[in-house]
Amino acid sequence: MKLKIKMITVLTVAMFLANILAFATTPVKATDPDQIFKINIIAKGLDQDISGEEISVVTTFILGKIEFDKITGEPLGSVNFHIKIYDESHEKIYSMKGALKDAAVMVIPNFYCTVREVYWTNLWFIVGTGKIKTTNTIITVDYRGETITMPNTEGKYIPAAIFMAISPYGEYVGGVWETGGWAKAGIYGGVGGVSSLIKYFER
Repeated sequence: MKLKIKMITVLTVAMFLANILAFATTPVKATDPDQIFKINIIAKGLDQDISGEEISVVTTFILGKIEFDKITGEPLGSVNFHIKIYDESHEKIYSMKGALKDAAVMVIPNFYCTVREVYWTNLWFIVGTGKIKTTNTIITVDYRGETITMPNTEGKYIPAAIFMAISPYGEYVGGVWETGGWAKAGIYGGVGGVSSLIKYFER
């Protein structure tokens, strides 16, 4: 069973990479000493995409890191995220944690968002096979206009195809998003949390 789950997640990541590479991607390298060698990202706050009748607050925390090899310039990305859902009594009723290490990194110059209806420019993507853990809760939410049931791992970590998207300054074709930069992290093909950046640091 575990081997089957791992094969499914590997195939899902491969499909994701194929879909992303269908867009015009920009190779990501940092071979010049004057260029950046590390990027740190923190996004934290109220989630912008998850809601529901019995839900009062949803929060998302995302911690991302991209490190470039000082010799080859090749990047590797890592991400941790935590989505929390609270009811009308402000009691936490659901939680999802995800982690991904040493994953592929790429930049997409233009990416159309069907939810915000804009072409985001210069998006950073991190994608790979990681793991998620949720509370043992069955909960249905409104996610980006659709009614879905959140994953339930019964409190155990399981393999999952995880991705993260980062817009450092919230730039899109024709303008800049009113709340600035943002990050999104979650399960590819499933639910994800999105929130405004509170830190984007290059060095």
